[in-house]
Amino acid sequence: MSSRGVVIIGGGMGGLSAAIALRQAGLEVAVYERAEAYRPVGAGLSLWSNAMRAFDALGLAGKVAGVGASWRETVMHRCDGQVLSRLAVEELCREVGQPTVGLLRAELQQVLLRELGPDGVHLGAACTGFHVEGEEVHVTFADGRRVTGSCLIGADGLHSVVRQRLFPEVRPKYSGRTSWRGVVDVASEVIPEGSQFEIYGPGARFGICHLGRSPEGTWRMYWFLLAPAPEGGQDAPGGHQEAVLGHVRGWMEPVEPLVRATAESHILRTDIHYLEPLPRWGEGPVTLLGDSAHAMVTDMGQGACQAIEDAVVLAKLLRQDSDRVRALRAYEARRRPRTAHIAALSLRSGSIRYLRNPVARWGRDLLMRALPPSVALQQLRLAVGFDFLA
Repeated sequence: MSSRGVVIIGGGMGGLSAAIALRQAGLEVAVYERAEAYRPVGAGLSLWSNAMRAFDALGLAGKVAGVGASWRETVMHRCDGQVLSRLAVEELCREVGQPTVGLLRAELQQVLLRELGPDGVHLGAACTGFHVEGEEVHVTFADGRRVTGSCLIGADGLHSVVRQRLFPEVRPKYSGRTSWRGVVDVASEVIPEGSQFEIYGPGARFGICHLGRSPEGTWRMYWFLLAPAPEGGQDAPGGHQEAVLGHVRGWMEPVEPLVRATAESHILRTDIHYLEPLPRWGEGPVTLLGDSAHAMVTDMGQGACQAIEDAVVLAKLLRQDSDRVRALRAYEARRRPRTAHIAALSLRSGSIRYLRNPVARWGRDLLMRALPPSVALQQLRLAVGFDFLA
């Protein structure tokens, strides 16, 4: 890569999407990923219509939708099975012109890698630092590699090395909740096709959605549990499934059977952290993208979606302005308010989902049953219907 190229640290959804968008904008770009190989790990992922709109701008919406399953409605339940609310997601999808899709993270990753091409990502490249000299950024790696580019994009996630070099005082905050996530193939559809279920119990939330058909023709389902836990806690060896069951025993069907049907090796546990809004994302020819800049709690399913939006906006502004430093500041000015708003909505949305007190939960459930679905849809419209490309 020449010294005029763009260096991207991190080959996750945001980094790969940015590389594709930048190439389409006519820029030379290289991605450096610390992992030695892309492995089929990770669970399901929700791509709301705003992310699909971004993929549509890259010509990828059809390919992405083709490896997943769209849903039309989110149904919220109390853990005893009582329906609290229904959200007509398809109405919002029609407005945006794109579906909402559930898919395996690994399959989305493969779509992006195929689009980028075999030479697009340098694996086993753990960034250790960078420095700026004049109009160039010099990046160093643990294996002794050194590369030079005209700008550096830190897309290396929650524990970003690039962000740590820019803002050493910033630390992710623990949300107080841990997630367990599982993917399982089942003979029956378990919940109606086109539906996503959310189920609320004391202090915990369980979700289920379709990911389409497996190669064998069975139904592929994704489920998640979010529940309070000490930071850094771990399950006993081979104990992910039992830990989940400890939270959801006695809950409505099909929660327990779905968890019991999931192989232990297909269950992941991850603490949920977030970043408070940063006062800025970069300096000179360096900026951040995705979780590196705005990691957020998962309660609106917008983390990956916002990273993909970042990628498309960044490429658009770098294409429009030959002054790359000025383009990076324009990108930050465009994206910082948007992502801070979504992060705040996510925190606020989560605040009523994990109530433990029985009286507080009774009040919440009463409010959810009484609230017109149009009110919840309008809140979602602020996140999903916003034209970030305008």
